[in-house]
Amino acid sequence: MTGGIVGRRYAKALLNLAGSDKKIEEIGEQLLEVANLFQENTGLRGIMLDPKISKEKRIAIIGELTEKMKCQKLVTKYCRYLTARNRFDIIADISSAYNALASGKLGKATANVVVSEDLTKKEVENLQKQLSSYTGKKISLNVEVDPTIIGGAITSIDSLVLDGSIRNQLNLIRETISKGN
Repeated sequence: MTGGIVGRRYAKALLNLAGSDKKIEEIGEQLLEVANLFQENTGLRGIMLDPKISKEKRIAIIGELTEKMKCQKLVTKYCRYLTARNRFDIIADISSAYNALASGKLGKATANVVVSEDLTKKEVENLQKQLSSYTGKKISLNVEVDPTIIGGAITSIDSLVLDGSIRNQLNLIRETISKGN
């Protein structure tokens, strides 16, 4: 199994333990901080992945670290548990899966939108409202500019992709003409 599948299982378990909506978000943020620290700090990564260092010592180190980061007790216990199970190396996968699952549970989603030119603040707000109404979720936007799409927009929300770009429409017309329909 890959880290993503295993990470998703561990993330589901943590989400079930999290409780209230506010706590779910806070745990997600703290888990992301721990994952980022693990990815960025080669010294910590070296310690946590070194089989020569005893499991008890690694558990103590991650416990102290999460307490210094002022993480909730659940996050500290969870990180210790992952270390005890030799799964701390997939903390980034777990964090990513947890935050995706938490967003779904809380009725939130992130839309990645590619447009041909910068949008005004009002256009971003209108697009956000339309996507929220379309999906039934609270949408946050990541807007990227790509002049090669000529016009329109390409929007992706989770596995849903809405391609309203001029480039795509021209390609569809070209396919129709080449098939002779």
